[in-house]
Amino acid sequence: MFLIFVRQPGRILWMMMLMLLSLDISAAQLLQGDPDETLHATASRAEPTLVRVESRHIARVYGAEGDFTAVPDSETGAAYIKPMADKSHISLFITDESKHTWKLLLSITDKPADTIIIKPKNKPGKAVEAGLDMERNRAIKHVILALESPQNSGMEARAVNRVVPLWNDVMFVLTSTLDGRYTGEKYRITNTSSQQLVIDERELYRAGVVAVSVEQPVLNPGEVSDVFIILENPHEQ
Repeated sequence: MFLIFVRQPGRILWMMMLMLLSLDISAAQLLQGDPDETLHATASRAEPTLVRVESRHIARVYGAEGDFTAVPDSETGAAYIKPMADKSHISLFITDESKHTWKLLLSITDKPADTIIIKPKNKPGKAVEAGLDMERNRAIKHVILALESPQNSGMEARAVNRVVPLWNDVMFVLTSTLDGRYTGEKYRITNTSSQQLVIDERELYRAGVVAVSVEQPVLNPGEVSDVFIILENPHEQ
């Protein structure tokens, strides 16, 4: 073996680099998306999963109490996530040092842990565009908060209570709306089937929709969740 390494160092080095590269690719889940997008990944049930944001430090990890533990790594700015609840899916929010937030929908598996890398889509060097994106995200979050607690927002939401056809074995009710720079719609979704329901936010997008937020993306039979859909308001553009 030592003779092979000496005679063909270039070839051996190249083979070793390919092996290391393949290991790195298989050991990481690269998630690319804009802030406020929902990103899908898997996490180990038995081992901590390393989550990091490319070139940034994680400032906060939050989600439903009891669903997971989050241990920060102050040196690297990453966080170790370990599921605690007996669920097939959990959702959590990752906020970086630039106050950008991503929602992670994690499928829990019995496989060994790997690394989740969040890669922002924003192009570097465009400060004006980044500032506009942050202003837009703040406005969208304000609409969602207003729909959740209209009495504390200074914005007026209108009660609707109208059933909207969606999927089989699902009750989807439009409960309130709000108009402003963006139009906000709040729905109540109920799983009326005998099977677990996993809500994919991408299926709720339609023309004009800029953001979708599902309070509880995994519903057991009979369970209920609030859904918020935010649209462009053509009269405010």
